Amino acid sequence: MKIVFGIILGFAFGFLTHCLLSGQPSTKQHWKVVESYNAFVSNPSNYKPDAATGLSFTTPPAGPESSLAALVAAGALTHADLVLPSVPYSREAEQYFLKFAHNHKEIVYFTGNPQNTALKPAGVQPLHLNIWYKDAGESVVQALLRELEETYGKKAA
Repeated sequence: MKIVFGIILGFAFGFLTHCLLSGQPSTKQHWKVVESYNAFVSNPSNYKPDAATGLSFTTPPAGPESSLAALVAAGALTHADLVLPSVPYSREAEQYFLKFAHNHKEIVYFTGNPQNTALKPAGVQPLHLNIWYKDAGESVVQALLRELEETYGKKAA
C-alpha cells in the first residue's frame, strides 16, 4: 500500500513540477520581448551602412509578433489593421508615421506597407498600417490617422 501511495505521490509531484516549469510565458515576459526588440531597433549603434544603397540597415532579433498577439489576447494591447484608401503609400507618409509613432509611447509597435509581399496591387497602393497600442492610445492613433489624411490624403473627385 505504501508503494502504491508513493508512486501516486511521485506522479503527482512530477506532474506539478512539469506544469510549473513548462508553463506559457507570462504577460510580463511578453512585455520584455517587445521592449527588448524595440530597444534594439531604436539603438543607432546597431545599424551599419549599406554601400550599395547608402542607407543604414540592421538585422534585428526575431520579431515580437507572437508576444504582441499574446498581449492582445490578454487584453494588455489593442491591434488595429488600417488601410487608408485616400492616402497613397509614399516615402513621405511613411516617414511621417514612423516619426509620429516614435514620439508617442502609447504606440508599442507598428508596421507599414511591407515591401516583400508576393502579390503587388495594380495602380496606386494605399497606406496600410498595423499598429499595436496601449488602451490609452486610441486617441493618439485617431490623431495619427487624421493628420495622415489631412497632410497626404487625396480629395475625392
